[in-house]
Formats: sequence, C-alpha cells, structure tokens
Amino acid sequence: MYFQQKESGAVPSIIHANGPSKFEDYWDKAVSLFFAEKPVQGQVDEDLTVMTWSIPDERTLLENCFEQYNIEDKLVVIPMSKPFDFLDKIRKMAKYLKTVKTKYVMALDATDVMTFGYDACDEALQRFKSKNVKAVFSAEISEWPNLETGQGITKPHSGAPLEMNSWINELKKVRRIDEVYAWLGSSFTHICSGCWIGETRYMEEFYAELMDIIPEGFQPEELFGGDQGFIQLVAARRYPEVIADSKSEIFLNLSGTTTEEAELIVD
Repeated sequence: MYFQQKESGAVPSIIHANGPSKFEDYWDKAVSLFFAEKPVQGQVDEDLTVMTWSIPDERTLLENCFEQYNIEDKLVVIPMSKPFDFLDKIRKMAKYLKTVKTKYVMALDATDVMTFGYDACDEALQRFKSKNVKAVFSAEISEWPNLETGQGITKPHSGAPLEMNSWINELKKVRRIDEVYAWLGSSFTHICSGCWIGETRYMEEFYAELMDIIPEGFQPEELFGGDQGFIQLVAARRYPEVIADSKSEIFLNLSGTTTEEAELIVD
C-alpha cells in the first residue's frame, strides 16, 4: 500500500491528511490497512531528529505509527496546551531546536500524518540530501492563508496587529514564488507548515527569524493562517535555500487533491 502523487509519479514516504482530507474514505482505509499489518522494526538515522507537537495524554496518529515500527523513543514530542495556539508551535520549536544535537531535523504534525515504511524517515532524509538545499517544506494544492478569498487572514482593523498590512503585502510576493512551481508543472505550489526537514542549525536560524515577526500572546488561527502564513513569509525570504516539495518526493499533502493529483494504491 502506498500513496502516489500522480503529476510527478513520486511515491513519498510521509503522508499528511491535512484539512478536510482526513475525513475522506480513502484516508480511513489507509489507516485501517496500515495498522492491520504485522508490526516490523523501524529505523531512524542517527543524524536525524524527528519532532512533533502534541497535547499530553492525547494519543496521536503519528505516535501510533512510530509505535507500530517500535521506534517511539525516536520521536520527540513537544508538549502543547489547550486551547491550541498555532503560534506556540513556532515559539516552542524555536526553543527545542536549540537542544537538538543531530545534523538534521524533521518536524511532522501529530494528528494527521503517517509514515509509510519502516525506513520512512531515513528515506525522507536521503531524498532531502539529494536536493542540495537547507530546508524543504511540504507543498499543497490548497492556498492557506488565502489572499483571494480572505480565508485565514484577519482584515486590518483597530484591534489587529499593526503589522497586518505589511504581512499581507509580503504574502502577495510569496504567491509570486508559488507561481514558479506552477510554471514548472506542479499543482502543489503552496508551502504547508505541517511537514518539513532541514539542517538543524539552519532551522534554528529560520525559527529565530520567525520569532522576530510573530505577535505576542494567544492568536486565533484566522489571524494569518496560524503558523503557516508566517512560515511562508520567512521561507520566501530564504528561497532558494528553502523550497517547497512541489513534486511530493518527500511529503504528500492531501488537502485539495482529487484522484487526478494523488491516489491510494493497494498492491
């Protein structure tokens, strides 16, 4: 069983059922088939740290995947609190990255990500190394936050952060970079913050830059797409050292896809 990105033909080892895709029948089928298989011993390269964010005592899909491969001790879980604050993903990652001693680091959302294959993380690392960049973020078809519809973006008003207009104007420039991926023939043009891999010390700098621009205190996801809008800004500033996985060679985001773009194949 595997997922294939139909445009590129790629078979990525890490699948993210972000947005409404997690409620699709094919995802339920994939999860059921995955955990029906006999557990096998997994592995994670000693040069790679894998991290996620999760609320303590709430068991997640990603943790269950790592348990299935008997490598749960290889997953670093950053504790989150309720109500879930997306900008705390940035704040806490910035803090935890300082403690990571491996050369590479990968971060995956906890509730809707699956790793396919006992060596899924190692495969992701090898494919990342082949790209000769500093970091790779997963790419998706859906635009979030959405400039055209205004979804995920708070309109500037008296109660909004003073930087709101500046963020929106910069996001317009980000969308021009997104168009490069479209020009190269991909429908997966927008960076998604739910899965990424990179050089550890570089990502420490990346998140330090994020810390310089995000507002303080709890913020609703609709402020600027949660953490995603801000990550898109910094990624665009650092392009081409930071790129989107537009061919889904490492990560596949299912939000917004049809069978024309992605498909579950049961062999």
